[in-house]
Amino acid sequence: MWRKAPEAVHNESMSRARFLPALVPAVAVAVAIVASVRANAEVVDEIVAKINDDIVTKSDLDTEEQGILQELYRNLSGTELDEQVAKAKKLVLRQLIDRKVLLQQASHLFDTTKMKDFYLQQFMGQQGIKSEKDLEKMLTQEGMTLAEWKQKLVEYFAPKEVLRAEVADHIAISEADVRAYYDAHGDDYGIPAEATVREIVVTSGSDADAARARAATAHDRVTAPGADFAALAGELSEAGTKSSGGLLGTIKQGDLAAPLESAAFSLPIGTISPVIEVEGNFFILKVDARTEAGRKPFDDVKDELETKIRNQKFEAESKVYLQKAWSQATIWVSPKYEARLAPQD
Repeated sequence: MWRKAPEAVHNESMSRARFLPALVPAVAVAVAIVASVRANAEVVDEIVAKINDDIVTKSDLDTEEQGILQELYRNLSGTELDEQVAKAKKLVLRQLIDRKVLLQQASHLFDTTKMKDFYLQQFMGQQGIKSEKDLEKMLTQEGMTLAEWKQKLVEYFAPKEVLRAEVADHIAISEADVRAYYDAHGDDYGIPAEATVREIVVTSGSDADAARARAATAHDRVTAPGADFAALAGELSEAGTKSSGGLLGTIKQGDLAAPLESAAFSLPIGTISPVIEVEGNFFILKVDARTEAGRKPFDDVKDELETKIRNQKFEAESKVYLQKAWSQATIWVSPKYEARLAPQD
């Protein structure tokens, strides 16, 4: 669709539908882009970096950093915020140069005129703008032309499309790959043992001996032939679960205090525990059902694993692609800003 000749026969995987998800945050993008344009228009910029015939200015750097920091301050706090802010400040210049490099790649790979028209139409559709004339009126109020807006849309979205076309579209994941990952990371997909448990609880209050005696009596009654544990829990238990026949529900290993957990996951199904004392209170447990620990079946997590592997490969191969693209470009960074150019991970 957007490939230049001789690649013009690029298949329908480049259809418009692929790019709709990338345009969802168009409103937020619009605000950031307009802010960038205004900033660039108001000052004579210091040049931070040159990428072939393109440049990154001080206002580009400041605007990018401000946008990232605003997002972090909205979503994080405390030490996590401090850590992410420090990390973002180190990465912002490299990210800007990455984007410039990818944008230049886009000009070689795609028909950017068609891309501009496509992104403009999608933006107008999402914002409910009926005509280009209406959009031009809005842009005039922001001090922009339609041509500038088209260019800004391409500058934002085209780098992502380069990575999709040059990296993501070439990643193949076989079922054997997914199976091998599943076998190597089985613990990540473990299912803990579970038990459905009922309880009778006797609370000690100020008289532990009296409570211990009540618990012993309760135990005698629930272990008598033909006794109905649920009915007796409703009569004898002093916990809130008495209203549901003592039903604690389904618990996982780690949910209960150690003495209670030991009983819940060792008692034969349908049997009743001895009286168990925990922190001055007395418990009698009955296990209605239990499943042993295991792991999720492969078919249940196959799609999740494939996505995870694909994302990992995309991240790794994108770095390789960018390293190669950087090596093929002429890149200069002002000595004043070299310390802000973080090394690639």
